[in-house]
Amino acid sequence: MRPTGALHVGNYFGALLPLVKLQDKADGFFVMIADLHALTTLEDSKNLKKNTFNLAAAYLAAGINPERAVIFVQSQIPQHAELATILGMITPLSMLELNPVYKEMREEHPGQNNLGLLAYPVLQAADILLYQTTHVPVGKDQEPHLEISREIARKFNARFGEIFLEPKVVLQKESKIFSLQDPSKKMSKSHGEKSYLGLFDSPQKIREKIKISVTDSGKEIKDDSSKKPAISNLLTLYSLFAGQPVKEIEKRYEGRGYAEFKKDLAEAAIDYLKPIQEKRKGIEKNPDYLEDVLEQGREKAQKIALATMEKVRKSAGLI
Repeated sequence: MRPTGALHVGNYFGALLPLVKLQDKADGFFVMIADLHALTTLEDSKNLKKNTFNLAAAYLAAGINPERAVIFVQSQIPQHAELATILGMITPLSMLELNPVYKEMREEHPGQNNLGLLAYPVLQAADILLYQTTHVPVGKDQEPHLEISREIARKFNARFGEIFLEPKVVLQKESKIFSLQDPSKKMSKSHGEKSYLGLFDSPQKIREKIKISVTDSGKEIKDDSSKKPAISNLLTLYSLFAGQPVKEIEKRYEGRGYAEFKKDLAEAAIDYLKPIQEKRKGIEKNPDYLEDVLEQGREKAQKIALATMEKVRKSAGLI
């Protein structure tokens, strides 16, 4: 994940929580804070360091266990950039230009159409291949990027010898969460503060944001993404926070109004997020612990990265 600012519940349910559930199923589990990737769209990076520590704290607060997972910062391992440079020499430009995610990001960030954005998948491939990764958990929209990583691995192996594994996709079961102000768009910080529910928003802010969230015409509280996209989105959130099926929530609010539904949804969100928020407060009171976790992660990641690059440099004929 990129440390580009406050995490929202879409990030949490879509990416962070699935990682927490996966960490005990792997012999080696690597969780990277992608600060170099953040630079592709950040217009002002003055808070990048702070955001990096905040994201590390969020990982731990959400349940990532440093005893099970290697948590590290991308830029602290210089081999990421070195390997990306080498992989860039064998990556066709057309592959990057046709990448659908690049097209989407270019439209979303018109003022940031830079080489880093175009070459994002090459650095991402380096992030993955550097650790001889076997499986990568991704959402459906990230599949094209992982396929590029697999193709780059094949091209390198064909030219220089069998060095890299081709990582397999672990498709995450995603709960798609949309903007509180425009249910046609995914929840994102770029759409304004009122459009997303922050993972560490105060109870007052959560109540305010849900209270002013858009609804659909009519009064029925029903899951119908085509006719009632706004209420369907709120029902998804309620289901996730309460741990109850959408149908059960629909039945409970049959004949009741939007105001009551929103009020209860806000309280369910507050109750769910409270232990995560309290755990993060505890972590923030002990910055030495956070730095120790990242340093231990750096040492473990560096050891593997150095070993991989030794093989890469030798196979590519570099001194």
